[in-house]
Amino acid sequence: MRKRRVNPNYNPLNKEVTTNFIFNVSTTAGGKTKQNAAATQATSTNAFRGIDHAVLFTYKQTDGGGQPADGKILAADANADKTFDLAEVCSANTLSSTDSRRVLEMSLPLNTNTLLFYGKAVNNAETYDGYTREECYGHLDAYTINATAGSTVFQLGKRLQDKDKFYTEEKLLAGIMSLIMNSNLAGSNHTAIVSTEKPNNNTNVKPYKFDIAADAYGNYYWSDYAGDKSPFITTHDLWPLEQKLGRAYTQMTTINAAGGELRAASGEALIRTITDLWTVINEVRCAEPLNEAETIAKFLAARIYERIDSYFDASTKPTDGSPITGVDFRALTGTSGIVAKFNADLADKPANSANTDWPTASELAALGEVDLNTFPYRYNLPRGATHMAFDSTKKVFYYPQTFNTSGMGGIMAGGSFNAESYYYPAELMYFGNSPVRTTSKDAAVSSYPNGSGTADGQWNGTWSADWSGSHVLASTRGVAMKYDINYGTALLKTQVKYAVGTLKDNNRAVQAYFEGLDLTNTTAPEVIAFTEQDKDINVTDASFKLTGIIIGGQSQNVGWDYLPCNVPGTTSAKYGFIYDKAIPSGAQAIPANTSSKSSPNYTMVFDNYNPGASATAQDKVYVALEFQNNSGSDFYGNFNLIRDGGYFYLIAELDPANPSSDPTWPTTGYVLPPYKADGTSNQVKRIFMQDFMTDVTFTFGVNSLKHAYLTVPDLRSGSVTLGLSVDVNWSTGMVFDDVILGGN
Repeated sequence: MRKRRVNPNYNPLNKEVTTNFIFNVSTTAGGKTKQNAAATQATSTNAFRGIDHAVLFTYKQTDGGGQPADGKILAADANADKTFDLAEVCSANTLSSTDSRRVLEMSLPLNTNTLLFYGKAVNNAETYDGYTREECYGHLDAYTINATAGSTVFQLGKRLQDKDKFYTEEKLLAGIMSLIMNSNLAGSNHTAIVSTEKPNNNTNVKPYKFDIAADAYGNYYWSDYAGDKSPFITTHDLWPLEQKLGRAYTQMTTINAAGGELRAASGEALIRTITDLWTVINEVRCAEPLNEAETIAKFLAARIYERIDSYFDASTKPTDGSPITGVDFRALTGTSGIVAKFNADLADKPANSANTDWPTASELAALGEVDLNTFPYRYNLPRGATHMAFDSTKKVFYYPQTFNTSGMGGIMAGGSFNAESYYYPAELMYFGNSPVRTTSKDAAVSSYPNGSGTADGQWNGTWSADWSGSHVLASTRGVAMKYDINYGTALLKTQVKYAVGTLKDNNRAVQAYFEGLDLTNTTAPEVIAFTEQDKDINVTDASFKLTGIIIGGQSQNVGWDYLPCNVPGTTSAKYGFIYDKAIPSGAQAIPANTSSKSSPNYTMVFDNYNPGASATAQDKVYVALEFQNNSGSDFYGNFNLIRDGGYFYLIAELDPANPSSDPTWPTTGYVLPPYKADGTSNQVKRIFMQDFMTDVTFTFGVNSLKHAYLTVPDLRSGSVTLGLSVDVNWSTGMVFDDVILGGN
């Protein structure tokens, strides 16, 4: 009887076999693993970055009779039989299109027939193109891979870290604006107005024309001028200087929420607002009053000027009533700083502002010396991430703590969102879910198909007859993953173009609103007589710069198959926004030539599959593009005036039901999640699919600027309008050319 040959690598004690384990990483023809640079927003190199934090799980799938069920992927999360921590399994530049495999020696349990692989791209650089590592390469707060079913989770990184300072800064900014608008002639400000008095002791300004005793007028507040009648002579209409004060107050405190107005409240936006407000106040302060009512208005303007001047500085403060320019916040600390002034002014806060969340002295002290001009961008948030509202009863401004800048995507509707709902882009992640092939011949390892690059992940080569096994035996000498390792994350490719060379702003509609006109009533005499027209803006290559991309409908957590999952330890998911601000210079510039597009920007995102929606009704995704207005002209957007140099947002809707082209599903190279129970792919078309690139061209139409917002608006509201049209194409992971599949 012939003696059976024993594999010397088989250990009968633990029933494991030490074998050559081989896996293959899906690469493009250039050997770049679908990358066009070292980071998504860069263009300097095409080198493979490597794979680290790699983990391999083994499984022994069986049929109903306990026999190996070979040739299957893992269709549902399950406890692994064994875990291998592979660490940095591939260093930079080790893979190419001609050699994208790795051969490792490891001991695998008998009957292993399925493998799961996880990894992420190596992130060595601290900064890139002036951006932090997190901005360039993405960032995860959790990369938790565990052999126990239900415990693997990947979590997007929250942008807002120093919440205490952030919310104190919000309260301080709202408080400053509230105290300014509460300027009054009460208390110590209620004094006689004599002809020798000059505003701010300014010798270049003419003295008041009338002497008015303190008991001749009331303890007037700025808000007293917001009506139709003079507070001094209540039966008389407002005089011109009174009217200027009243209009300024009304426009500052009246926010047309029904019309879609969102009041921008970044440091930059407040500076622009105060510049305009201070200029109006300076006009009144330096004007020649015609009567006692205007003299009092001029006196109040001097008090308002003083309060603004205590919180803001300006490079020019004309004494002839011309515009204030070069406005910035003053320093916070010091005896003459904002904090000291604010704490003193709190004694003069609005009388009916009880229960207002004013910042405490200890909270303000903890701020230290921060630059209010850079709020909230300094916290790695979009400039439009916050907005300010006005409580007309308490007469105070406040920052809503549950944004109505939310709802970006159907799955997010009804949720609660705030500054903590903004995330970094995802990191570049790898995922392999594959049955095995085995061989009992040592020589077969060298014949393992070397490299890949065809459309759906098939090998560059064919399996030899030696690779006929489907699970690990005692005689096994080599084990290979049948399918490629692909990406676990998805990619948004963004380009922007103009459809026309001349854009229209929203001036006519905004001015009609201020005049109380209904433009839909085209036969009304007052509408016919209304000659106000929209402004024409002729675009150049520098007119509007793309400075950021905000993507809604992103689950903060994805699970073992890189699909959205519940927050660990809870029964609900959490959704928010990916904000990508690391835009390369080529992608920032939009060519004026209507037949051209901007260079691409790439943002790594998670798959947005919604298991609660049908295959034909997956969620729309809303994307807000942030632009800087460099057109050399102010223009009216949806409601607000967009200043030259200011920032604004245009919204686009991505509907999976109406793309320009449908995705091409992989057939033999791997199985794309979500999975059916039989281990095949449930081919559900959605906006973002792992290992796929969603290629979108966003287009400015002639009326796009009419729908420009100063903040990211509430996309659940029926009043929100879309400013950009889209052209959506999908690409499978194997036909990305030189594009990085990654926002890392």
